[in-house]
Amino acid sequence: MANEANQNNSELKDFFVNHGTKALVGLVIILVVVAGIVQFRDSQKAAAAEQAELLGVGMTYLYADQKDSALVEFESQIKAGKIDGLALAKAALFAGNIKFEKQDFDGAAALFQKSLDNAGSVVLVRSAAMHGLAAVKIEKGDYSAAAGLLEKYVSEFGKRTGDKEDRFQKEEPLDEAPMVADAMWKLTLVYQQLGANDKARNMAERIVEVYGDNQVYADKAKKFLAE
Repeated sequence: MANEANQNNSELKDFFVNHGTKALVGLVIILVVVAGIVQFRDSQKAAAAEQAELLGVGMTYLYADQKDSALVEFESQIKAGKIDGLALAKAALFAGNIKFEKQDFDGAAALFQKSLDNAGSVVLVRSAAMHGLAAVKIEKGDYSAAAGLLEKYVSEFGKRTGDKEDRFQKEEPLDEAPMVADAMWKLTLVYQQLGANDKARNMAERIVEVYGDNQVYADKAKKFLAE
């Protein structure tokens, strides 16, 4: 038993003599990687907090309904290049909404596109920017482009099936964005403007089937079909 223990100790000693430096380097690398990951996460949190703080002034103006001041602040942050990623997407979205209300549709389109380009996979921001861009295309009479954006919106964010049994059992999937029924209604009208009456009718029927519990859009679709 003692001989076996001595043999094990000898093998262990030989291992460190032959491989100790490599093992130590490997351990150091692991520790550095772990520390780097922790530091990266901490820096991400700090960066996100800093970006949110930069948006804070504009948001304060927006909540106070001082939209002109909010627009100046958001555009200033965008032009200065102090914000990026999701913060940039949000600032562009808010500024785009204000410009849309002012009927500056070219300015709104550029901002909505910037928001869409920087929103990543954040559904609420991405969907709002896409919906806003489609609304601009409608206002400018570019119905073909509007149709493309709205079709993408419905395809990407619309998850409801209209299956009443699933809905009763609370198993029907939920839409990922809140404006799918509105997008489908706009798409119905856009198809009509393009002379695609069959597509318009099919979309209206789909609204009634899937969103029959949404009185606003279901009633609009039913009236459209009746006419």
